[in-house]
Amino acid sequence: MEFTQFIETLSAPFLSHPLIPKPSLPFTILILSPHPDDESIIGSLPLRLMHENNAHIINVAVTLGSKKEKQKIRLKELQNACQFLEMDLDVLSEDWPTKAKELKSLIQKYQPNLILAPHLKDHHPTHIKTGKLLEKVLKTSKIKTLVAWTEFWGAMEKPNCLVEVPNEILELQMKALVMHAGEVARNPYHLRLPAWMMDNVRRGGEIISNVGGEVPKMPFGVIYHLQLFKNGKLTKVKLPTPFLSSLADLAQIFNEILEAASGSKTKVK
Repeated sequence: MEFTQFIETLSAPFLSHPLIPKPSLPFTILILSPHPDDESIIGSLPLRLMHENNAHIINVAVTLGSKKEKQKIRLKELQNACQFLEMDLDVLSEDWPTKAKELKSLIQKYQPNLILAPHLKDHHPTHIKTGKLLEKVLKTSKIKTLVAWTEFWGAMEKPNCLVEVPNEILELQMKALVMHAGEVARNPYHLRLPAWMMDNVRRGGEIISNVGGEVPKMPFGVIYHLQLFKNGKLTKVKLPTPFLSSLADLAQIFNEILEAASGSKTKVK
């Protein structure tokens, strides 16, 4: 299924930038997905880092949904979507204490530069539990990493980052969502994804910067709350701008934050 014309029509009135390759940097990302399909919804930032900077993405499936009779088919759909998006996949066990141990092992194994998880007020119980799972595991971790809290069901009160989603990335996400056939038959998330991203720009342009100030011109965006985890604590980060358009080199920006926290430098390839 092609969505190119649909996306181009929606983006035409705005100032959009195409996907722009940037210098390759060593960068590893973990996405904590509460359900199969969340990787395709909130994965815009990781996908930009992959296609622009050659980042490595691991999608961690925290659950396969609450209906056990559908978990086998949802796993197959998830595997297809991850293969299409070129993400690696790890599936956690059903027991939540075991999930915590497995997630800790994955963090130790991959040493991610960035971890994505739902914020703690994302309304859906499994989304909230997923955010709390990461919070719990980080408390016992010695890693230094960036955390991007995501939103879908419940809006964040104080996000600090709006990331532009190029048309090419949005189309990838829509195509991946189609592979979650059971969910999009119930609710066509893929067709509503562009509208959600446009609303993110409307809202993010006002609440992330000063109300009444200059707003971004991008058509599509995703809102995150970015923090640095260091020495057992989540702290604020300083971004060059809260609006990260397709012109911004995301991996370079994020690596500079991590380098400042550790005193090292990453070589651009």
